[in-house]
Amino acid sequence: MKDNRATFIRILALSAAMSAPALALSNPLVVDLRAANGPQTEASATIFGSGSSVLVNVRGQGNLPKTAAVTLNDGDCAKPGEVAFALSGIADNQSLTQLAHPLADVAEKAKSLVIHQTSSETSPAFACGKLTND
Repeated sequence: MKDNRATFIRILALSAAMSAPALALSNPLVVDLRAANGPQTEASATIFGSGSSVLVNVRGQGNLPKTAAVTLNDGDCAKPGEVAFALSGIADNQSLTQLAHPLADVAEKAKSLVIHQTSSETSPAFACGKLTND
């Protein structure tokens, strides 16, 4: 199953790279997720846009909660605000979600990606990262 995910991600990345016209946003967007109470990196996320959909792949480094909600929020990590998009929960240190929204819409509505401490979207952040277009 992990091989299928990797193949799917490669195909989506290739199709995004070959799509025209070029997006004004970096594609993919890459997010470094830092521990809520410290500077260490806990995970990373890659957000690939392809036409009218987006694939969000969150990968942990082995120390993520066993079951955790993952969300794209409209605020920053200090004040995450409202959930803009709910993503698949963490399983085996990974979350893989396809959203039926263009990359520009996701980048406009979501400013941070949050891995929560539990499976509840209202639980405190375990890790958070800012969506940037650098």
